[in-house]
Amino acid sequence: MSDKTIRVSERTWEKLQARKRGNESFEDVIERELEDDDPLAGFGAWSETKIDEAVEEVKHEMDDDFESST
Repeated sequence: MSDKTIRVSERTWEKLQARKRGNESFEDVIERELEDDDPLAGFGAWSETKIDEAVEEVKHEMDDDFESST
């Protein structure tokens, strides 16, 4: 496979740099970021739930944890 060169703005380069893990190359970062071929994967994952109830439940759990730690 041959290599290709692409130009990115300084801002994009900084974003890619910030996403690097350990000794990863920019190639590795881009590959990881593009792993999911379906950009809408997971969209609507909560559609079968009642989000307001779930949020309220988590809020109560956090309130209880906070009260027990004070």
